[in-house]
Amino acid sequence: MRIRQVKEVEIEGLGERIKQARLNSSKSLEQICDEVGVSRTYWYDVEKETLKGALSIENLRKIEQVLGVDFGVSLEGNCEI
Repeated sequence: MRIRQVKEVEIEGLGERIKQARLNSSKSLEQICDEVGVSRTYWYDVEKETLKGALSIENLRKIEQVLGVDFGVSLEGNCEI
């Protein structure tokens, strides 16, 4: 049996923090997007916080890994059954 839990949290200013981490990185935007596996358009939507829908935790973790930062975002919590 499969159980799915969908959880969204609002993290104010995360897009700007991602942008600053990119600007402080020695990697080019193209290199970052390549390593994360997203387009430049998607990346700019992340930075501007204009994504249609939410940024997946998987993509956030890839961004953190590529930029070498930890934004401190956690979706851990209790699941009530």
